[in-house]
Amino acid sequence: MLKATGISVRFGASTVLEGVDFTASAGQITAIVGPNGSGKTTLLKVMTGEIPGQGSTHLNGSDIAALSPVDMARKRAVLPQAGNVAFPFTVLELVRLGLTSGLATNDADHLDHLPERALSRVGLDGFGGRYVQDLSGGERQRVQLARVLVQIWEPMLDGEPRWLFLDEPVSALDIGHQLIVMQIARDYARAGGGVVAVMHDLNLTAMFADRVTLLGEGRVRAEGRPAEVLTDHALSACYGCVLRTNTLPPAGGPWILPQATGIHP
Repeated sequence: MLKATGISVRFGASTVLEGVDFTASAGQITAIVGPNGSGKTTLLKVMTGEIPGQGSTHLNGSDIAALSPVDMARKRAVLPQAGNVAFPFTVLELVRLGLTSGLATNDADHLDHLPERALSRVGLDGFGGRYVQDLSGGERQRVQLARVLVQIWEPMLDGEPRWLFLDEPVSALDIGHQLIVMQIARDYARAGGGVVAVMHDLNLTAMFADRVTLLGEGRVRAEGRPAEVLTDHALSACYGCVLRTNTLPPAGGPWILPQATGIHP
């Protein structure tokens, strides 16, 4: 389990998070949703050890403050909102950065093949020799996901779950690739790993998340199953606009039901 208690973060005079408690269980996708500036990314960064904050975070029972960088890398991998590449890496070179010795798998014989398998998993077969800076934004996002997957390819290691932390993993993707990425997250959780994802798309959240935490102004406003959190009242109050769940748009306009789609026709 991931358990964060009393997380508070202040930047100068601004309070970004105030006394946030958060839990996530292995075998599930736990989504963090909320409006811009609600503290979603900051909470993720505190729980992954990227930035300091008041309070404590325990991952699989261990206080992350007591874990070495190598221990943290064995337990979790992080997909940031934007992964800027400052050097002319090829796609394969970038994905191979996830192959830190001893992190990727219990079976060293498969290490060399993992980058290609990860690229195939995110729909980028044949992209290994291309330069990252020549790719579209969505392709670069999937390359970074492949790198993250390589780091913790096996959802379980030495009897403990490993964790994927995803910060807006589908922000630059078309609907087909959004579904592929979310299915990867679901498969990882179903295989025993834990997934924590910052999400903006509430429909995808409703489709794929097992649990949802709704943040607003640095505090937890609701927590529970999607049907318990994604309600008219909670969403409208948090986002500051009138939102209605499960209703048709006015004037007979077209609309898309993501839950009626699939990865394959």
